[in-house]
Amino acid sequence: MYLTKRSKVEQATVTNLRLSWKEARPVVQGIFALRFFCAALLADHHTNGAVWPRVAGVLGCWVAATWAIYLLNGVADVVEDRENGSVRPIARGILPVDFAKSVVVGLSAVAIGFAALFSPVVCLLVALHLAAGIAYSTGPRPLKGNVPGFFGAVVALGGLTYLCGWYASGATEIGAPLLLFGGAMSLWMGFGGATKDLSDVAGDRLAGRRTLPVVLGDRAARIAMAIGASAVGWGFLLAALRWAPSVAPVGFVVCAGSVALALVVSSNASRGERFRRRRPYRTFMITQYTAHLTLLVSLIFQ
Repeated sequence: MYLTKRSKVEQATVTNLRLSWKEARPVVQGIFALRFFCAALLADHHTNGAVWPRVAGVLGCWVAATWAIYLLNGVADVVEDRENGSVRPIARGILPVDFAKSVVVGLSAVAIGFAALFSPVVCLLVALHLAAGIAYSTGPRPLKGNVPGFFGAVVALGGLTYLCGWYASGATEIGAPLLLFGGAMSLWMGFGGATKDLSDVAGDRLAGRRTLPVVLGDRAARIAMAIGASAVGWGFLLAALRWAPSVAPVGFVVCAGSVALALVVSSNASRGERFRRRRPYRTFMITQYTAHLTLLVSLIFQ
């Protein structure tokens, strides 16, 4: 009987860990890993080459930290997630909040502990990544609760990821390709990522969050999102053609994605039921993945 009880406990733990990963949104975890890897690959092509075993080790730390950040976000967003009809595990009540919190603590400790084995700089970058994620979701005034806080935290999470990927390669000086690619894609996270709020207005109002649609109203928020995304897309393309031709193919992708996002967010295709209101966010995510995969292919075959 003891073995049976132990087996059930172990099975429950494995199930809850799997649900914790699902809560942290695998599609988001994937794009963070791609950001990190693309920065390392840029360093490999524009410096003296990357130390790939080190890159893999630091990436493991970064994945643990990012998992912790988004799992904590699920814990903090449970009220609005339920109001918005989210199907994530915590909102559905199938992942215990206490277990999720324990996983957050464990992942954070593992991320910082192993990062310290690589170097003080890596440890600092991982700690800053966690700090930005924690400040985004928790505290007396979570950064997610207002537009400037959201934008600053999201751009910081992106910028730190690109910076750590570059540094993990062994590079010491930051090059123009990283500044342009990492800066543009971090801004894309801020402007494009805000489109998720279009489908979450009811829950955000309930939680007291001052998102763009809550503050400006639906129509004005959509116009602002279209303008912001277009500025990033066209600005990135023109800057890449002028100063960093190696990332110009990515510039074309992001520019095309910004046009698509502006069209979708401005049209009736993204109005109505929640699935339709999520279309601008899906356009944003597809553009992100396509941009990073384009960079990988273009650098590998250079």
